[in-house]
Order: sequence, then C-alpha cells, then structure tokens
Amino acid sequence: MSGKGWQGNYFEDFTLGTRLDCPPERTLTAGDAAAYIALTGDRTAAFCGASQQAHPLVVFHTVFGQTVRPISLNARANLGYAGIRWGAPVFFGDTLSTTLEVVGLKENSNRQTGVVYVHTVGRNQRGEEVLSYWRWVMVKKRGDAPTASLEAPVVPELPGSVAPSALRLEAKPMPARATGARFFLEDYAPGERIDHYDGMTINPSDHMAFTRLFQNSAKVHFDAKLMEGRPLVYGGVVISHAYAMALNGLEARLGIVGINAGAHTSPIFAGDTLYAFTEVKEVYAPADSSVGALRLRLVGVKNVDPSSADFSLMVEDAKTPGKRVLNPAVVLDLDYWEAMPKRSGVEA
Repeated sequence: MSGKGWQGNYFEDFTLGTRLDCPPERTLTAGDAAAYIALTGDRTAAFCGASQQAHPLVVFHTVFGQTVRPISLNARANLGYAGIRWGAPVFFGDTLSTTLEVVGLKENSNRQTGVVYVHTVGRNQRGEEVLSYWRWVMVKKRGDAPTASLEAPVVPELPGSVAPSALRLEAKPMPARATGARFFLEDYAPGERIDHYDGMTINPSDHMAFTRLFQNSAKVHFDAKLMEGRPLVYGGVVISHAYAMALNGLEARLGIVGINAGAHTSPIFAGDTLYAFTEVKEVYAPADSSVGALRLRLVGVKNVDPSSADFSLMVEDAKTPGKRVLNPAVVLDLDYWEAMPKRSGVEA
C-alpha cells in the first residue's frame, strides 16, 4: 500500500509538448471575494459592489493555483510571466478549469535545478477562455545526471507585450462618487511616477492563508524545515498586495486587463515590509470608447520606502564597479495594462 502519495514532478519528468489538465475545477463565490479583501485590503470599487464579478487577480491566482501540483510542487522559485491576457469576465458561480503545455526546458549549470516554461489557459464552464499566459519556474532536479536540456536548452520566444488593441475593455465607467476618484485617463502621462506610500508587513499566517485560499501547495511556501526556517512568500501575495496599494493614485481603475511581463526579482519572507510605486509607461485612448488603458510599471520594494529621498531604483553592482543594476530591495517588477475610464464618460 506504499508509494501512493504524490510527491510532484521533478525537472527530469518534464517533456516538451506535454499537455496536462490541472484538477480540481474551482467554482468562485462571494466568499472568495470576501477572503481576498480580508487578506489584501484591496478596495478596487469595481469588485467591491453589486457587480458579482470576480477580481481579475482572483481569477489569476485560481488558475495559477491549479497548475502548482503538476508543475511547481518542487519549485525553488517562480521566476516570471509574459503575455497574460484576461478574456471573458468571471462572475460568482462560474467554474474554472485549467490546462497547460510545456513549451520550454533549460537545465541550470549547477545541475540541481532547471527552468520549466509553460503556457497556461483557464476556461469557464462554457469553455470560454478567461485567462492565458506564459510563465517560467525553477524546479528541483531528482538527481545529478545531466539532462538533454543542459547542452541543448529550449527557451521559447515569449511575447514582449500585449497589444492594447487586443485588450478587452468592456467595463463601464463607474460614477466618481462610487470610486472617490479625482483623476481619469486624460490625467496621466508617460514618464509620471506615482508613490503609493502605504506599507504592508507580511506575516506568516496571512501569506500562508492567502496561498492556501488558491490551493497553491508548493512546499517552499509552507515547509519551514525544507526552507531552513524561512518559507518563501508566494509571489502572488506580493503582486496582490502591491496592486492593492496602487489604488492610491489610481482610484478610478476598472481592473487589470493584461500583463506584458513580470518578474520576482528578489525573494520576500515573513517579517518583510512591502512598499510600492508606479511608473506610467503609455496611455491608450481609443476614440470610440469611454474606457482606455494605462500601461503601468508596478514596482514592489521590501523594507525600504521608495518614496524616501535616499531610495534609488538602480544602484551600483557590488561585484562590478561602474555597472548599474536593479536595487536588491526590489522584489517585483510588473509591466501591466489597467483599464481606466475617460473623464468624459464618468458621472459625477
């Protein structure tokens, strides 16, 4: 009767082109929305009222969580994302299922880990696509013997961005009295920086509860013995907390509609305090719509308030004098599209 417990796939178990279903299916409810608000404090008005629509990041975390047991149960780190597109909106009562395909493999030179690239698609009970994206994750190897992908790695060509014309901008502007907004699409300009000021200290119970809410069972987030006393905070916790903070200065937002690229640039652990700021990269204002989109760079920083005068996003590399690198306090670098109403389409 031994040997029935699932220990997850190791790097050697993955084969290019493999397609996998990711059970179980998950029906989203108002309870999920309430739990998400309780764990993040997200105040995006479009998902706090009577719309019955699930927050886009709740959809993302649900789909992501469904992929953990087949792909990242033995992960060392989730490294990044590309080409994330939200499709049909998800409402309470919808049931999500997820499939994925292995599209790249690259063994690391240490022969202890490798990077697995997957393309993921989430659908509702009608078969409509609600989310699709690429991600890459570092997975532990079972043994020391080299695999074929050490000498001949396959790294897929990933989309550099999501074209604004491909975004679903179907949300309707909300009255200013419902959002408290003072600024709208026309009020933002490329190159502008928005400091969000609010900090959030991550504690063990909250980050683990959040991760369990979405059925993400990756060992690195829970097993203190495995992680030498410091379980790694799930990167989705960082995304959601930083996004919740980013409402300060983006109060009229209608929901995230695409992610061009994202990277978890440094680890974060319980006890760290997260801060965030946003840079405006592009303004998309279709002439025939009351809603456009902002291309934003959301940066999460640990244990240093980036609004302080002594913070610098780029610093000198300690190992290579003269070389500038991303500040090691940065834990998230997310390039995404946010739906934003035009001032002319908003009621007072």
